Amino acid sequence: MYHFIVNIVGGSGKAKKTWDKVSSILDKNNIEYTLHKSEYAGHAKIIAKELSESFDECKLIVVGGDGTINEVLNGISDFSKIKFGVIPTGSGNDFSRGLKIPRHSYNIKKALNNILNSSDSKVMDLGLLRLDSGKKFVFGISSGIGMDAIVCKKTITSKLKVFLNKIHLGKLVYVILTVQTLFSMKTTNAKIKFDDEESIDVDKLIFFAAMNLKAEGGGVKMAPKSVYDDDKLCSCLAYGIPKWITFFCLPLLVLGLHSKLKGFVVKKFSKAEITLNDSFTVHTDGEYIEESNHVVFECIPSKLKLLMK
Repeated sequence: MYHFIVNIVGGSGKAKKTWDKVSSILDKNNIEYTLHKSEYAGHAKIIAKELSESFDECKLIVVGGDGTINEVLNGISDFSKIKFGVIPTGSGNDFSRGLKIPRHSYNIKKALNNILNSSDSKVMDLGLLRLDSGKKFVFGISSGIGMDAIVCKKTITSKLKVFLNKIHLGKLVYVILTVQTLFSMKTTNAKIKFDDEESIDVDKLIFFAAMNLKAEGGGVKMAPKSVYDDDKLCSCLAYGIPKWITFFCLPLLVLGLHSKLKGFVVKKFSKAEITLNDSFTVHTDGEYIEESNHVVFECIPSKLKLLMK
């Protein structure tokens, strides 16, 4: 039995169209499944929790974008019971991009076959964000503070994103808002501690991204050497760079050619603790969390079993 969580109102109608094609294939091949419709923000998290508590083993597939995937991951109460698959319908699709899952509408059948014919042997690490409030959040793609998190917060209410989604150019909103945010945001100083190393002082922090996959923000290669099953996260840290110089660095960041530039730190780690002089915006998988001046990022090794070839 396959359990599909479908963000029926997501992707400007794309999720529903995708599900119609998926269900048609399943029915034609007499494959047993159950549909669970996610109808409002936070609903997918509730459904995932109920499924992971109701079955000893559950094949759980998300038909949706990165936001729905993040909800589901944070709803799962027992990962040992779950085998997880994705049929992407979002505008960014960084989760599926990182796992090389077919992402385009003409590849829906290929994405489904990738799940139905999975090897049952692939697993991936997950990341964990800890806050002083005691809150914890799981992430599959990335979590971060600063510029990239502010961009994520802005996209929540962005009318531009809605418009660009309709003409299939949704990921451009990240580029536009990144440039806008770069010149409007305030930087801050911070202390950063990687694993058991001594803390380092960082002046004029622009952002810190803890990457589980290579790219976020619709394909921006923040951590080109990140591997989803190596028991590590990878930092992408930018600090102390004049904003006008950072602007000209953005194309190199998009292409993943920034690691040797002054002011960038790309480094693998198991745990990173960051203490900031001022509160910064925090995100996980592109979803706004809150403002905080102290965060901890950790890798949870081999946590998620994947339905993939």
